[in-house]
Amino acid sequence: MDCVILNRNYPPGAGITGNSANELAAYLISAGIDVQVVTVGGEYQGGGAVPVAVSGKVHTLGHLYNGKNKFIRLFSSLYEGWKMSRKAVALGVGPIICMTDPPLVNFWVALAAKRRAIPWIYWSMDLYPEAFASGKLVTRSNPVYGYLKRRLLQSPPKGLVALGPNQARFINGEYDREIATVVLPCGISRSDEAVSAPEWATGDDRIILGYAGNLGEAHSSEFVRAVINTIDPARHRFILSVYGSKAPGIIEFARGREGVVIVDSVAREHLTFMDVHLATLLPEWDYVCAPSKAVSAVCEGAAVFLCCSEESDNWALLRDAAWRIAVDDDIDRSVERFLAHLDREAIAAKRAQARALATHLLSRKEQALATIAQMVAVNQIGK
Repeated sequence: MDCVILNRNYPPGAGITGNSANELAAYLISAGIDVQVVTVGGEYQGGGAVPVAVSGKVHTLGHLYNGKNKFIRLFSSLYEGWKMSRKAVALGVGPIICMTDPPLVNFWVALAAKRRAIPWIYWSMDLYPEAFASGKLVTRSNPVYGYLKRRLLQSPPKGLVALGPNQARFINGEYDREIATVVLPCGISRSDEAVSAPEWATGDDRIILGYAGNLGEAHSSEFVRAVINTIDPARHRFILSVYGSKAPGIIEFARGREGVVIVDSVAREHLTFMDVHLATLLPEWDYVCAPSKAVSAVCEGAAVFLCCSEESDNWALLRDAAWRIAVDDDIDRSVERFLAHLDREAIAAKRAQARALATHLLSRKEQALATIAQMVAVNQIGK
């Protein structure tokens, strides 16, 4: 049995989606499936590479652009996705497991797979072209957007790997047929070895809150700003480690404030030293993505403070270990009320829930990987 996995980044390069692809490849290989991987070796802004064994036969194509200009990046992403899809079908094996980096690689794969009668499985780390509309690059009434949607719906995948139940329901609702679906949240992993506390977690018994991860178009910078502005430096310490389009403004706002520690990165195994991890998603990005760092934080035993809608998959999956405020509430007032009532007893209760939820998520991940292996087995070329 054979399959191909497509994603822009892949170990030894950095990137949570590449690490997820590598984990799947390792599992499939252990199940007796030959795995080939098509990537362009693109850089990922969100942190350094984690040393792991690279799984599968990797085909690394040349990337076109790694800069920050939106329009050049969009053009290069379209080209890279087209090139990756051509390479995948040229390998002559299937199914093709298509992730969503670069943007619209799923569009190219859907067209090529239909033309060549190769089954494909949609691993929806993000939704495209929906993300373009959520990011206000186009409107949903735009003819190009409409064309992309129509062509995608005309070439449905044989299987769907979704980030959460709400995203799975949304995607399935768009097709005129039922698609075999498995839910696999991104970020499920747990560090089992004891680690020393980082410097920012030592020295006193203040409650540690933090935001570590992407702060981009999909996230509320007002939420992070409100928490930083409201903390009591005598009771709280705030750890800030951000990248993304809204990061410079927050870093500038936070710099020099008492009780705030700005660091370049937070190692995954150090998430456990945060009492409360912040995560946020604007309602227009519901179903399109789900912040993986919130899942990682819970898996490391931390509680989560969410600013999102009830439709966010982070809330659907993590509510037992989380508190939530709505994005359209008075955020400053909601944050003030939250911090006024946040104490060690409340944190201990949520941390206990996080540990139990982490065990459940790890089990769910194993079940999901097994289901994906079954999808691959039943969707071999010629079956």
